[in-house]
Amino acid sequence: MSQDATPEATPAQPRPSWSETLRDPAVVAIAVYAVVAMAAAAAAYFTAFTIFAPYDDEGTLLVTVQAFANGEVLYRDVYSPYGPFYYELFGGLFALTGHAVTTDASRSIVVLSWVATSLMFGIAAQRLTGRLALGVAGMATAFGTLFVLTAEPMHPQVLCMPLLGILVLLAVFGPGRNPAVGGAAAGAVIAALALTKLNLGAYAVAAAVLAAALTLEPLRSRRWICWPVIGLALAMPIVVALRDLDLDWVRNLVAVEVLTLAAVIVVGRRFGVERRDQDLGRWLLAGAVGFVVAAVAILVTILLAGSSPSDVYDGMVTEALRVRDVNPTEFPMTPSAVDWAIGALALAFLAARLRPTEPGASAAWSGVLRILVGVAIWFAVVRIAPFSLNPEVGNPISFAMVFAWVAAVPPTGTVEPPFKRFLRIFLPALAIAEALQVYPVAGSQMSNAATIFVPVGALCIADGLTVMRAWAAERGRQDLERFGIVVLVLCAALAVDLTVKNIIRPALNASSTYRNEPALPFSGATAMHLPADQVDAYTRLVDLLYENGCTTFIGYPNVNSLYLWSGIEPPKPYAPGVWLLALDSERQQRIVDELRASERPCAIRSETRAGLWLAGREVPQRPLTRYVFSQFRPVETVGEFEFMLPKPGATSSGASPSPAP
Repeated sequence: MSQDATPEATPAQPRPSWSETLRDPAVVAIAVYAVVAMAAAAAAYFTAFTIFAPYDDEGTLLVTVQAFANGEVLYRDVYSPYGPFYYELFGGLFALTGHAVTTDASRSIVVLSWVATSLMFGIAAQRLTGRLALGVAGMATAFGTLFVLTAEPMHPQVLCMPLLGILVLLAVFGPGRNPAVGGAAAGAVIAALALTKLNLGAYAVAAAVLAAALTLEPLRSRRWICWPVIGLALAMPIVVALRDLDLDWVRNLVAVEVLTLAAVIVVGRRFGVERRDQDLGRWLLAGAVGFVVAAVAILVTILLAGSSPSDVYDGMVTEALRVRDVNPTEFPMTPSAVDWAIGALALAFLAARLRPTEPGASAAWSGVLRILVGVAIWFAVVRIAPFSLNPEVGNPISFAMVFAWVAAVPPTGTVEPPFKRFLRIFLPALAIAEALQVYPVAGSQMSNAATIFVPVGALCIADGLTVMRAWAAERGRQDLERFGIVVLVLCAALAVDLTVKNIIRPALNASSTYRNEPALPFSGATAMHLPADQVDAYTRLVDLLYENGCTTFIGYPNVNSLYLWSGIEPPKPYAPGVWLLALDSERQQRIVDELRASERPCAIRSETRAGLWLAGREVPQRPLTRYVFSQFRPVETVGEFEFMLPKPGATSSGASPSPAP
């Protein structure tokens, strides 16, 4: 070739037409999820801004976040039974942005968390099933279970559920091209989860270790490693609930936990992988490293903020364990669920022993049963039970726990990579382990636990479709085409049904409520629309605080949102709503000292709300309780509240000062 010659130009690739772009599966998926997410955001917004729970966990958490953002020391100046990551994230967010900690900001965070978490579980369902319609159905199912977030805005569950969604998404997408990055991210997420709510993080670690022991070589073939891990996993529910095994519902819960975990283990041992997998090993090793690095970073950050190691331990462990004594709530779990769990273990054993491992003719009934189990799990967790399949009324997770093992059974004759087998154990084990969060307080934890079963149901449906597709292919091309049409129509119908029930209908109902109820008149809460009697009561209480020149106040029990709405500083260490049970004598005395030192402390008392917390128990006679009952006098009744002013001995001056002009 001469020097003057030039290489032949590479012809430019033609740009895809608009019609081709619009038909691109990724573009279609983005558009569909965007539309569903907008509808979900509307439903979440109108719901979140029309509900205010009387126990006001939201106010309790917002007051502590505000204090942390203002430089108060967590666990020393600020009482909390939750981990530091929650405060580092949200307190840091408010501090860095300069945005005020308000009710409106709290509810906006809930809307974002709710929609984003639902979207992540929907994408995970699509990844598992390979079908956009089932991804939308999974998103709608997760959205339906997470309505509980609106009852307790800014509760750590608002952070824990997105973290669990990220963890599931990372697991479902697998090692990818760089297993170390994905594994490290998953480990960091579990660390953040553990340092937000310790029990949820511990359950996630347990599920990952169990799945690794059952699927990763050489762990699986080392009995001295595998069997102790299995033993610890089965013992975990017993250890967690050991203090309350004398209660019938706790024994039933523990029995179902052990039996359903055992069913997953039986299947996992039978259908494990006999060969080593470098990607799975790297993913898990990177996960362990990511966990340690993230945990150290979070702990070092809180220590630099002023908390001592003993402060962190007292908050995360000591105070967290006291929740059982403060607010125990029974979980509806009767012996019938145990019967179902025993049957599930028997079926899992039969499936593990009798199912052929060699390829053969596909059995259509196997595919149909898998699909029915997956759909029934989705219906059960959102409390749709057209066939009354759930063994426990009022319990959204019993059916899902009992049949979670089905997801661990691979279709006959399929050849799967080791990570897929790991995923088959990890997803059901994670869901069953996280179900333990209903002990000792079975409130919003029931719906949170139910959400984790969404990918388990998706995996069952995906396996059923795989079996049915193979069965149709064996019968000929025409039957395969008919199968595709049937699946398309049924999946679309399922997506529409769940979207209407869990997103569209609630959005319409909540928007009507929002339009017909008055707004709160307080700065930072004007987007809230509540029943007129609630608005009138809270408005009058704030007016009384101003009219009487209150320099601080305490509630019996506390309605902490009143601190935000009135702009009055609470006494340290920022008493939670149920301080009459949650705070020990030392902390109560600190609050008494702060109230006495204040120029004009006031009190707001509600025996009705205190009765809800006490549930028939006697009020512990501690310093703050005695102070409220002996040093304040009622001056006005507002709904269920008594507004109280200090007696002459309530302050350190020994006199009751006059109201400010």
